[in-house]
Amino acid sequence: MAIFPSKEWVEGVLELAKRSEEYKEASKDWEGDFLCIIECDDEFMGDLSRKEVIEGFMSFLNMIPEESRKKYKGSPMGDFMEKKLGISLDASLTRLDLNELVARISKLSAEDLSNAALYFWADFWHGSIRDMIGVAPGEHEDAAFKLSGKYSSWKLLVSGQQDTMRLVMSNRLQLEGDMQYMMKRMKAVVALTKEVLAGVPID
Repeated sequence: MAIFPSKEWVEGVLELAKRSEEYKEASKDWEGDFLCIIECDDEFMGDLSRKEVIEGFMSFLNMIPEESRKKYKGSPMGDFMEKKLGISLDASLTRLDLNELVARISKLSAEDLSNAALYFWADFWHGSIRDMIGVAPGEHEDAAFKLSGKYSSWKLLVSGQQDTMRLVMSNRLQLEGDMQYMMKRMKAVVALTKEVLAGVPID
């Protein structure tokens, strides 16, 4: 099982997109990239109390090149990393003392993550996902679509408990872009959620 978001989760999604014939068929006329914004909330803070979640979270951030990762500096997430956790944004995030991080996080509250967010970018192209990567604030702002929402809502989506459009219609996720284009490709949206995103079991 993968942690969301993590390098393992991203790799799992990309692999399933290559293998799923249902997804390929449903999305064969779908093109457009998405900037996805995960807004940290109480549930994210609670999940961070687990070592495996911290490790996954760091692997996700470590996917971002160090030069790009510096763009987090001065942001709520950057302040959380550097000032609360004592982690330099321009260093490798693979050799961290997870026990020490758990101890530090145990002394914090969701307020310490207020307005913090994580970002990833996905490029959909005629039955494939050409790329999916963690990105820094300000990158890929020109994406065709933006999908944003609380971490808890994202978990409902990627676990398959809720579909994308239901979360959008209930305002738990916010979608910006050509809604008419998206509505005409509901089969692709459903296949993406069911066959690909929810196909990677999360812990």
